[in-house]
This record gives sequence, C-alpha cells and structure tokens, in this order.
Amino acid sequence: MKKLLFLLPAFAFACTPRERTAPDLILVNGKVWTGVSDSSFTEAVAIKGNMIVAVGPSDSIRSLADTQTEVNDLAGKLVAAGFNDAHIHFLSGSKGLTEVDLNGTNNPEEIVARINDFAAKNPEHSWITGRGWQYTSFKNGLPDFEALKGITTDKPVFIKAYDGHSAWANRKAFELAGVSKETEYTDFGELVRDKQGTLTGALREHAMSLVSSHIPPLTRSEKLAALRKGLALAASLGITSVQDAGVDADEFSLFTELLRNNELTVRFAAAFWVDETNTTADIETFTRLKDSVGTANHMLRADAIKFMIDGVIESHTGYMLEPYADIPNTDPLAYGQLAIPIRQYDSLVSLFDKRGFRIFTHAIGDKGVRESLNAYEHAAQVNGKRDARHRIEHIETISAEDVPRFASLGVMASMEPIHADPGTMNVWIRAIGPERLPHSFAWADMLNHNVKLVYSSDWPACIDINPLRGIHVAVNRRTPAGFPENAWIPEQKISMAQALNAYTRMGAYSSFEENMKGTVQPGQLADLVVLSQDLFTIDPMKTCETKVVTTIFNGKVIYTTSR
Repeated sequence: MKKLLFLLPAFAFACTPRERTAPDLILVNGKVWTGVSDSSFTEAVAIKGNMIVAVGPSDSIRSLADTQTEVNDLAGKLVAAGFNDAHIHFLSGSKGLTEVDLNGTNNPEEIVARINDFAAKNPEHSWITGRGWQYTSFKNGLPDFEALKGITTDKPVFIKAYDGHSAWANRKAFELAGVSKETEYTDFGELVRDKQGTLTGALREHAMSLVSSHIPPLTRSEKLAALRKGLALAASLGITSVQDAGVDADEFSLFTELLRNNELTVRFAAAFWVDETNTTADIETFTRLKDSVGTANHMLRADAIKFMIDGVIESHTGYMLEPYADIPNTDPLAYGQLAIPIRQYDSLVSLFDKRGFRIFTHAIGDKGVRESLNAYEHAAQVNGKRDARHRIEHIETISAEDVPRFASLGVMASMEPIHADPGTMNVWIRAIGPERLPHSFAWADMLNHNVKLVYSSDWPACIDINPLRGIHVAVNRRTPAGFPENAWIPEQKISMAQALNAYTRMGAYSSFEENMKGTVQPGQLADLVVLSQDLFTIDPMKTCETKVVTTIFNGKVIYTTSR
C-alpha cells in the first residue's frame, strides 16, 4: 500500500493529457510579406495562442496542423504585419464618429447641407459639432458667417477643420461662450476678424478654446462607447497598434478599463500632452504611469511625451525660417507662431529625456523642425547620448541642411502621407511658395539620408484614417482620381516596401517593440492583415482600391469580410 501511494502522483502525472503543440490557426497559399527586408516573401503563417510560431511554404506549414487547427486558404492574397498608426488622437477621432462628418466636402454649400441634415436627424444634440472642412473650400482659406449663412439650426455650431488647427463657430455659439467684438485674444492662435475688424466666426489654434471649452463634455460611459466605435473602425482597416499623440491621465485610464474588460483590440501607446502650463504634479503623474506600466506590457505603454512647437501652414501658424509667400512680411503671422516659448520647451525636453521618456514634437514649419532638433541635441549633451528614439511629428517643410541631422542625432521622422494628398494642397502651396516646394513632405530625402521614417494618419486631423489611402499617396503623390497627372513633387515618392515598412516595422521600432511586433516571423505577436490585392504587383494607382479582408489581433480574427 505504501508503494502504491508513493506511485500515485507519478501515475496521475503520466495520465494528464499533454498540452496541444499544434497551431491554433494556419494561413496557407498566400503571399506573405514578412517585412524582414523589402523583398522577403513566403506563403504561409502558423499561429499558436497570440504568437506566430512558424512561417514558410504552404505544404510545410500545413503539415503542422492537427484536427483542431483552423486552416484558412488565402488564395494568393497578400499578408503583412498589422498596421501601426504611429500618430493618432484616438478618443477625439472616435468621438467624431458621433458628430457631423465634413470630410469630402468641397464647398460651403456641401458643408451647410451636411450640418443642416445632421441637425435635423439628431435633435437630442444640444450643440452641433463636427470636423473635416478643407481650407480650399473657402475663398479666403477660412469659413465666415457669410459663406455659411445657409445653416438653419438655432443651436450652437462648432466645426473644426480637417487638421484640427482651425474652427468656425456660429453666432449662437459665440453668444453662449461670451465671445463678442470686445473680446481680445493674445495667446497662440487668433480670433479671426475681417479687414473692418468684424468677427468672422473663425478661430485659429488655441483660440478655439474660447468656444470649445463651453461644449458639454462627454461622460465616461459616453467616451467608452465612442472608443468602442473607434476600435471597430480600426479593426476594419487592419490597424492593430496605435500611438496616441497627446493624452492625459484620465484618457489613459479609459484604455486601461477597456483592457481589463477584454475589449481592447489595438496595442495602445500613450504620449502625454505637455506644454509650459503643466505642473510639477502633472510631471510626477506621467512619470508614475510610465513606471507602473513598464516596457514589457504588450498591450499598453505610457513612456512618451508630446509637445507642440508650432501650428500649421494653412493658417500661417507653422514656424518658418523665411516669411510666408502669400501674406505681407509685416503681417504678425509672417513667420508663423511658436506654440511654446523656446527656452521652456528646451528645458522640458531635457527634463523628460532625463526621465527616460520618448519625446514627440509637433513641428510643421522648417524653423519649428530646426528648433526641435536643437532641443534634442541639447538634451543629449546635458543628459548623455542614448538610444532615445525621439521623434519630430509632421515635418511638412524642412531646410535641406537639417535633413542629415535626424540620422546623426538618432531622431525619427514621423510623418503622415495623407497630409500630402494633392487634392487638399492649394492653400498650402500658396502659403509655402515655390522656393520651399522641393523640400515639402520630403519622405524620399529622409530615407536617402538613412533617417528612420514612421507613418501615421493623425486621425482625426486627416481626410482619411485608412492606412491604404496613406500608402497610395506615399507611392504615387497623386489623388485616387489621378491628380496631378505627373505627380506632385514626384522625386519624393517612395517604394511600396518602404511605405509598408513605415506603417509596420518602423512603428514598432519607434516604441522599442521591434522584437515583439511589426514583422511576420516566429516569435512575433500574431497581429496580421490580409489584403484583397497584392500591393507589390498591381498598378500603384490601384492601391487605394485595396480592401482589408481579414484582421488578426493577438492571434484572434477580429474583422473579416467575404470580399
């Protein structure tokens, strides 16, 4: 009996079923771009749990299956790592899904019609808010009361430009916000008036808060509901990772709640918004969150800081080395505006660099870009050089002499190809002038100087969040309709592999996650996108016609369609 009792544990162990070693999901007969190099392709992928366990020829990978393995035949479709939108404003974009959508409008009449239709269909809204109008839709580049006089609702209206740097409010909104002809504004931005000094309804940059601060905020449950809509949209577009360029602690907590509820279907990396108004307590909160989340968490990160050094070209708030081409040199905005005093910006960059944060700086004008590089260089001198992976965001125009500094300083170029869609560029081109055009949205220049280029949408500050639309612009420098015929600054076009790399592997690299995602190889997280067309063989002008067929996140199919 004693011997039997001694042997029982061993007997029980021997009778315990062995853990299944076969893959849970296999994709075969595809064209799999691994992303390890520009021309690295294979046919099949095996997934176990949330990891890629094998890639290779279809027959070899199929042989790994057992009776419980799901095997999907891709019939030649293209597979790549899931898209990483490396500069996004996810809550803001998600909230916009419940507001009036002005993207795609081309004139005041279309804008008025959409606002009136939305107001009629949504009587429960106390304010009519929305986003997406283009500067090119208005004669003077900005809306005014006269252009939008056809709006019939008696409710307050507040609508942002597609880039989020300008807005227009109706008279009811001005009345509720206490904005009148006597109101003065001297901070970053402008309360726009016409030549007679009369308010037009337009507001630039931080002046938008004169009105927006009076819009009733969403409740926490409403924010979470909006985020669920945003997550569903991201899944339908093959987006499996996002890096949010400007959150606060409360907004970050929404994503931790979604994660706890098993509802988070993107890997979320937060960059906390910082300017000269942040307190010591804010800085300590951001540091605490960074340290508490850590760097091994494959769902959440909190190790980045976002600054904004200037505005945008269209509203003459991008900070420039030379005056704008379409306004007098004596104009207060002739050289643009600084969003934060340089001395304070430089000091804060060094402070957060010392604490181990990655730093994002919004810099659109060429002088804004130069000042950002100077601050990063100074931080390295003060704190010691390290693999910091700091970034400059947008970089719509740059001095040629500053391009090589990115690689020498180890700074990444974070850019949005969709912002260079030629169909939206008339006002931008007029402001920038012909001399600076060759260095506009200079993706090829960056890559030719060994700069690490990462792509994103800047949603909702864009005309389309879809990465495939961004890739279309990157490789064609033309609209989907083919304008202009010979491409806009064609020397800045890049290859399909380079564009995909900027939307996948470089996004992972920018957040120190290249060893866990961004390519399709064993040991990587199983975040994949299956596309309807082979981007490497089709006419590049058909890129924007490509659809997402399947999105796999963390080893699970979260979106699929029969197309």
